[in-house]
Amino acid sequence: MSQNSIDDLSLVREIRDCIEVEKKLFKLNVLEKTSKLLSFIIGIIISVVLFLVAVAYFSIMLFDLCKSIIGSSLVAVIIMIVLFLLLAFLAVIFSEKLFLNFFVKKVYSILFQQNNKDYENENEQSK
Repeated sequence: MSQNSIDDLSLVREIRDCIEVEKKLFKLNVLEKTSKLLSFIIGIIISVVLFLVAVAYFSIMLFDLCKSIIGSSLVAVIIMIVLFLLLAFLAVIFSEKLFLNFFVKKVYSILFQQNNKDYENENEQSK
């Protein structure tokens, strides 16, 4: 065999090894980002459940307070209904500012965190 064919074979092996390493890195990055995203989603679900339990206890307490102050269960129920309708209306109005922007920014930072670091490192090296 000539030296050129040996060099070509070693070059092909190097390229194949490089592609394998890149595939493994890609799989690891996908796994890391998926696990971060799932842990964020599970954390949000747990937080929402705990928040709803707290709201339920608070509403029972507020209902009892209104009932004892006013003396009428019907008026206390009406006050609670109006309060929850007002809170639902405010949540709909401010949902984009309160929830959507936060979730989009968080998911974006999870999915594209490594790419941003690579981009920043390349910019710092080029300076």
